[in-house]
Amino acid sequence: MTQQEKPYLSARTFMFSVQKGDDLLQALQGFCHHYQIRCGVIHALGAVERATFSVYDQKAKKYIKINLEKELEILSLCGNVSLFDDKPMVHAHITFADAQGHAFGGHLMAGTMIFSCEIFIQELSGDMKVRKLDRSTQLPLWTNPVFFK
Repeated sequence: MTQQEKPYLSARTFMFSVQKGDDLLQALQGFCHHYQIRCGVIHALGAVERATFSVYDQKAKKYIKINLEKELEILSLCGNVSLFDDKPMVHAHITFADAQGHAFGGHLMAGTMIFSCEIFIQELSGDMKVRKLDRSTQLPLWTNPVFFK
């Protein structure tokens, strides 16, 4: 290992729901901004009235946006909070299912409208994770990755 990673400690824990009709990503970002959460782990479940997410085209180095204008269950949302341009950034992936049991998912985008949603955020204390634009991927990635040899 070329860099030593230090463990994080649990700080505050939040469990809350979000109002019907709210934008899920905006709600997460607003909550983190309001409570000054700069490092943490996010989980959520619930249902949406419509979904907006994306998948990253690695060759073209751009996101492909997907809009689903239908009711969907949130099977899982997992993500994190770290700093990008010295502001909290929510990075979350989400999986949905429709009434026929088909699954869809990718990177959570603005435009996912909540029907009901329960959210868990575990704030972490320790060295802040900081994102910078990575030239090779064109993604805002954590700096100082750990390498194992």
